[in-house]
Order: sequence, then C-alpha cells, then structure tokens
Amino acid sequence: MLASDLVTLLRLDIGDTAGEMLGDEYLTRCVTRAVYAVNKDFGTSFAVNAGEIAPDPSGEQQEYLLLKAHINVCSLMRSITANNFSFQSGDKQVDKTKQPSFWADLQGDLEDDYKGRVKGAASDDGGTVVDDPDNGIMAAPAIRPAIYEHGYVEEPDVALK
Repeated sequence: MLASDLVTLLRLDIGDTAGEMLGDEYLTRCVTRAVYAVNKDFGTSFAVNAGEIAPDPSGEQQEYLLLKAHINVCSLMRSITANNFSFQSGDKQVDKTKQPSFWADLQGDLEDDYKGRVKGAASDDGGTVVDDPDNGIMAAPAIRPAIYEHGYVEEPDVALK
C-alpha cells in the first residue's frame, strides 16, 4: 500500500480534501510516525520504504494507522496554532487563541479511542500490559517463561587440578 493512499484517506478524515490546511509532506510525516507507533503498540512489523508501506495493512490495521496519524495531525496543529492571536478593532473581534485547546481536546478524544483499541488487541496478545498513567501502570512486554534443564556436560580434555 502506498503511504499516499493513507494520506488521501487522512485528508478525508480531517476534512481537508482540498489540501488547504496541511501539505502532503506534513501528512506523510504523520502517517510515517503512525506506522512506527502502531508497530510498537500492536506488535506489527510494517515498514515505510520509498513511499510504500509493506506488508499491506489489513482493513483493521489501516484504521489503526489512520487513527494514530489523525492523533499526530492534532499534535502538529497544536504546534502550528500555538502562536495564534486575538485582536479587536471597533466592533470587530477575532480570537484564534483557543484553537490549540480545541486541537488538544480532539487529540485527547482520539487518544482515548486509540488506547481502547490497543487494550482490546492486547487482551489477545498473551498478557501485554498497556500504559495506563491514570492508574500508575507502566507498559511491560508479555511474560513468557524460559525453561532450562539441569544437567552437566563433561569435557574429556579438561584435567582436574
């Protein structure tokens, strides 16, 4: 699957089909960052090479990538709008200072949805614990026992001293 295909779908999700809000380079970066996050969170092994995501993500995996990319867009927009202004001239007033908080609210809602999906997938993953900072739980890999057999290997060339 081409990363540009996900960029097109992401544009649809963020309501920017005309490309007026963000350029392709920004959205491609958001998709690329999403690939690495989804790999970490879901245990997948996607790679981005020459604008192509391999192996092709399934429909559900595609949705995970888009959701995480959307979260990355919100973070980017918070940065972009952080220096917005407010002014008043006569009876006209423009206040763009609240835009970062609106993006933060959307980011928080999307992150909650994403974390819920990660937790749902983790229940099938043999015990992977997902970050839950509200309850003081840290991420830990699934616990897998290692079984060793006791034994002794005698080496014939070693002389006892």
